[in-house]
Amino acid sequence: MPAPKHSWLKSGLHFCGSCCITVSCWGLWIVLGTLLGVLIYVALARELPVPGFVLRRAEARLAESGLILKFGRASLDPSGQVLLENVQLRNRQFEDPLLECRLLYIRRSFWSILSGRVEPDEISIEGAALRLPAMFSPSGTSQFIVSDLSAAIHQGDHVWHVVQFVGRVGPLKISLSGDIPFSGRSRGASVFSLDDLTAGYLRTARQFAPELQRLNALDDPSLEVLLETDARRGLLASIRLTATALQAGPEQPLQLGPFIATSQVRLDGAGSRPVDLYVATRSVKCKDSSAQQVRALLKAEIQPDKLRGGANELSVAAGAVHHMGESAEGPCLRVDLATWPVLRTVTATQIEGQFLAAEIEANLREQSARIQAHGRVSDELITRVLRQHTPRAAPYFEFGDPIAFTAEAEIGPGWQFKQLSSRVDARRLNSHNVHITSARGRIDIVGRDFLAHDAVVTMGDNVARGSYWMNFSTTDYRMLLEGRLQPAAIGGWFQGDWWPAFWSRYFAFPDRLPVAEVDIQGRWKDPTLSNNFVRARAEHASIWGGDFEEAEATLFIRPAFVHGIASTGVRAGGKERLGGTFKRFGIPNTRETARFEFDFTTNADTAMLGRMLEGRADDVLATLQFTRPPDVHAWGAIEQGVPDYRFIGEVKDPVRYYGFPLDSARVEGHVQGNSVQLDDIQYAAGGGHGAGKASLTGPPTARRLGFDLFLNKANLSQTIRAVQEYDAYRTGTKSTATGGKFVQQAANSVLDIALSAQGDPADLATFKGAGNASLTGAELGEIHLFGLLSQVLSGLSLSFSSLKLDAARTSFTMQNGALLFPDLKVTGSSALIDGRGRYVFATNSLDFAARFRPYEAPGSLLAAAVSLVLNPLTSILELKLTGQLADPKWSVVVSSGSDPSKVTAPPPPPAPVTEASPVAK
Repeated sequence: MPAPKHSWLKSGLHFCGSCCITVSCWGLWIVLGTLLGVLIYVALARELPVPGFVLRRAEARLAESGLILKFGRASLDPSGQVLLENVQLRNRQFEDPLLECRLLYIRRSFWSILSGRVEPDEISIEGAALRLPAMFSPSGTSQFIVSDLSAAIHQGDHVWHVVQFVGRVGPLKISLSGDIPFSGRSRGASVFSLDDLTAGYLRTARQFAPELQRLNALDDPSLEVLLETDARRGLLASIRLTATALQAGPEQPLQLGPFIATSQVRLDGAGSRPVDLYVATRSVKCKDSSAQQVRALLKAEIQPDKLRGGANELSVAAGAVHHMGESAEGPCLRVDLATWPVLRTVTATQIEGQFLAAEIEANLREQSARIQAHGRVSDELITRVLRQHTPRAAPYFEFGDPIAFTAEAEIGPGWQFKQLSSRVDARRLNSHNVHITSARGRIDIVGRDFLAHDAVVTMGDNVARGSYWMNFSTTDYRMLLEGRLQPAAIGGWFQGDWWPAFWSRYFAFPDRLPVAEVDIQGRWKDPTLSNNFVRARAEHASIWGGDFEEAEATLFIRPAFVHGIASTGVRAGGKERLGGTFKRFGIPNTRETARFEFDFTTNADTAMLGRMLEGRADDVLATLQFTRPPDVHAWGAIEQGVPDYRFIGEVKDPVRYYGFPLDSARVEGHVQGNSVQLDDIQYAAGGGHGAGKASLTGPPTARRLGFDLFLNKANLSQTIRAVQEYDAYRTGTKSTATGGKFVQQAANSVLDIALSAQGDPADLATFKGAGNASLTGAELGEIHLFGLLSQVLSGLSLSFSSLKLDAARTSFTMQNGALLFPDLKVTGSSALIDGRGRYVFATNSLDFAARFRPYEAPGSLLAAAVSLVLNPLTSILELKLTGQLADPKWSVVVSSGSDPSKVTAPPPPPAPVTEASPVAK
């Protein structure tokens, strides 16, 4: 029975299904077998051709960034890594390749292929080099920027992990590792793309290529770069540069020992970013300077997109710095570069244990600067620097202690020094053998002018204030000092020993320092131009050998020349003074005096004046004895020890001249050599007034005194006492001038006398001369001498007092120690006494003979009649006066008949008693 229709259909479907399953299984086995065969082939084969679609996909992706890839051979290994040989990668704009490499390995995972991602999972490069196209190269040809490059890069989640990146830039070995973000399909936080890398490389290489040759100054340099991504700061590059040495070219002779430089910079993002560059080296050398253990930190802002930046701050520190034999310990420096080209710098250091600090503001465009500094400077450093650079000034600045200072300096355009203002505080200072205990003040330098002012200087007990100016070009200088200062204490500032010798010889201040003002100026190069003014006021001073309680002098001093512009001295409680001027011309290179000019007025003690004149006026002063010092004005010169000066002396108190007492005297004279000329003598003696002149000549062993004197209206009693005092002084005996035998009443008797004589002042017997004298009075009979005569005449019944004798006149000569009176006349209204005789100085003896002639003079008729009666009697009588001057004796003897007035010829008529006759020759 035929099967049912639905069964057949069911069977057909079952068969068809079975067939399909069988075919499917066989197809699967065929595919699996084929795949197994392929896998076995791949497993056994080491290289496989790269599928074309893969290459085309990679080329298309590079083309999007403007890059063209060329290679010689490409293969795919079983691990899925593509190997490219002899690869060149260039920008479509340039014929020259940007990258060349011997081998390029690119690995892509199965899943990256399935995902359609073009970027490889891993890239490795061997034997690569980065070039700069000829268009950008400074040489005009394609130039290697990086050579011997090897790199291994793995791709992460939008990140390239740089496992290895080593190469060489010139002599510089470079090494880079870390992570670099890149742009994928997801445009989330991607940072870098191939476009960015290419553009950044071209910009960097173009700017770096001209400087590439500078790397040759580095010995064995190495650059390490570590890339890392920070969630807050982005992609960071930590850079480390090392080298064993740096040898700069001849234009910049700089040498660095082993050094390291590190920095960290952000690479992603836009705008500027901060960069800190730290550098450390063992040593730095530059010409005559060197430093050890140097560390520096540079803070800057850079703009990677524009490949430019600017420094903000530089800090430098070192263990030690050496310059031209000098060393600074631990110097540190901070420079503000934000206002470039104006730099603001703060620095500090220690030099030989002394701290120094400075602030500097420099304008590099104008090449100018302003400097503020303070600290202390070692005394040894100043000494060494001055001896090396300014040997002339070195002996004047030998400090014994460090110097504290503050200073401000200004450097003008072109780095030309403009000015310096400072304040210094120094202790011990040996300034060319002037030993200063301390010195402080201000020092200003303007151009070539040096000025120290507001200065206070102490030298032991010396304390002075003042200033010092000097021009460095001409060496002209000027020093002003005032205070309690011993002028001789600064003798070391003068060549030779003339300065201290002058003060020790002529001006001494033994008890207390004088108040002095010193103005010293000149030229160090030429000591002959030295001009020195000194003004000193002192108590208990010695000036030119004279001692004064107070003294003041203003002096102009040069080598071998001194001008005492003004000098005054006070002594004896202010009663004695000296004032005047002088000039001393010395013999160069000796302490001797060639010429001494002076003009002094004084009333000082004559003994002191003799010391001041160094004994040259002793001849004059020895003849004078004063109860009170005279007023003296002396002016002139002493040249080569020979005096030539004039003087005016006046004394209003009693004085002795060669022992002869004078009531007062005024003398004008001239001293020339051994000769003393008294040209005008005005004096008072014995109550009268006299005048005259005198001279003292001859060598000291044979002096000659000549004089021409007159005395008018002298009181007889006072005159006789003066003669007796002179005689007592001459003979060394006690004066009897106060005795009453010789003079009883002579107050009304007036004596006029004139005398000219010459002789040895030490021997009265040698004097020769002539003179005349007159004596007048109301009653000569009241004089004891004539009173004795009256007693003798009374024995002849002649009343002497009735004769009224009132005048006596005579001329005389002086010789052999005696006075000869050839024509002595005593007259009255009705009689006269006519006589002759002599007086001997040695014995004070009298020997006179006279005739008494009453009524001889014309008169009345009665007088004539009496004369006729008495004359015959008196003509045969002779009066004798003998004995000592102090005890004279009168006697009457019978005359031999000769006239006593004619026995001895009288001398020539004497000059009038009112004028002085010429000095006897």
